[in-house]
Amino acid sequence: MILVCALGALGCGVLAACRPDTVQVAFHPPVGARYRYQVDVTKARTIQLGSDGPQRTVDDARLEADEIVLASGPQGIRVQVELRRAGSAPRKFVVLFDRAAQLTAVESVEGLPASVLEPFGLSEIFPAAAGAPPPRPLAAGEQWTIDDHLALAGSAPARLRGSGRLESFGVVGGRKVASIRSSTRLPVSTQSPLSGGQLALQGVESTLSNATRELADGAVEEASSTTTGNYQVTLTPGDQGPPVTGTLTIEVRSKTKRVR
Repeated sequence: MILVCALGALGCGVLAACRPDTVQVAFHPPVGARYRYQVDVTKARTIQLGSDGPQRTVDDARLEADEIVLASGPQGIRVQVELRRAGSAPRKFVVLFDRAAQLTAVESVEGLPASVLEPFGLSEIFPAAAGAPPPRPLAAGEQWTIDDHLALAGSAPARLRGSGRLESFGVVGGRKVASIRSSTRLPVSTQSPLSGGQLALQGVESTLSNATRELADGAVEEASSTTTGNYQVTLTPGDQGPPVTGTLTIEVRSKTKRVR
């Protein structure tokens, strides 16, 4: 969707080691590069606590994300993001990517924990992170393993695992592109304050995503994803009452497109 950053790479035509039937779409943005995305998101959430019956809510939103590359080098990429939603104040935060374009950390959001992004999935806010290809030449049909450490403010360190596949090459609007499909799983363990008490979540998020990247710079042109999360919930009241347990199920569907 989130929402972010997909960026640069060089086509194999300038890399002597590449075969004619391969391309390289690794993450390699120049400092100062700017990207803008529009994201349409639908999130359905069902929560059940204690002896209460389940409660279901559905949230539809259109988000806009402006991104600026602050640093780019062998150790990774640092990107500042401004996220906007109608009726809400803009949020600014910084994300970190490794050289393979995998999201490795989300820093604080204007002094608030990164959990304020919770209504939306990582793949919606950061399209570059969805099925990010490895920094090597790839042929159509080639697959790769996703295995990366991820740190979010307010969450325990986690490991994102899954697989990606370069489905095909093509031309869209006169631009050469590659279509990529990926599947990932992310363990989640968070604790956050809630109405004087504390809310703890433990579970797993599973994401299926499809993305189209421009070969000229590796930027995501369009992406769609579905993230499903199943969690165990523990709500500890602030008045030292007994904790309440339950379950939470979340499904987030999104469509992301780059705005030029």
